Amino acid sequence: MKKIFMKLLNRILPSCQEVSHLTSQAMDESLSWRKNLELRMHLRICTWCRRNSEQIRQMRTLSHKQAAAQNELATLGSEARERIAKILDQNNQK
Repeated sequence: MKKIFMKLLNRILPSCQEVSHLTSQAMDESLSWRKNLELRMHLRICTWCRRNSEQIRQMRTLSHKQAAAQNELATLGSEARERIAKILDQNNQK
């Protein structure tokens, strides 16, 4: 009975490789209701894909935090902006 159930699930649900792709795709865009359901069902059954999905989410979160931190470092302070504006004004007056 278990073998029959597993064969049926394998026909209905996407493969682990497809789930890996769907996990990444779901982070960038909305999936159709069917693809979303297939993904969720597969993740409930497959421990490895569930772990992989969580790791992908964590890496994405960390990379976004890193990018945000770098953007904050790249911004100029008010004193630097004032100095630049003053120099530009002086050059425009010449």
